[in-house]
Amino acid sequence: MSLPATQRIQHPVDFRRVLASGNRVSNSRMNVVATSNNRSRSRIGLSISKRVGSAVTRNLIKRRIQTAFANICNGGGWDLVVIAKPPSSGVSYAELCADIHSLSNRLGIEVTSLEQEVVA
Repeated sequence: MSLPATQRIQHPVDFRRVLASGNRVSNSRMNVVATSNNRSRSRIGLSISKRVGSAVTRNLIKRRIQTAFANICNGGGWDLVVIAKPPSSGVSYAELCADIHSLSNRLGIEVTSLEQEVVA
């Protein structure tokens, strides 16, 4: 499931704006940088370097993070840039989803309950 264009950060100028002025939190698997926007929807941008793994691995991580974001982030008005670290390649979808949930909460972004979203 890919996100619609209205929920993705697509332009380099938007990435630079978020990275320059956003609040940062991190854990062992990812960094999240967030700033508010003047939109009714939150948007996400992903940065997954070649250090994380092969193209297949990077695309898998990208799909998992996008799905987690689509399922738990229904509040509006935020731009998030997620920077995946190499340890993110060895974890399950549920763990990535829990990471997005906890990091979003640390940033003060309202997310839906994790129990409603994760299906084992």
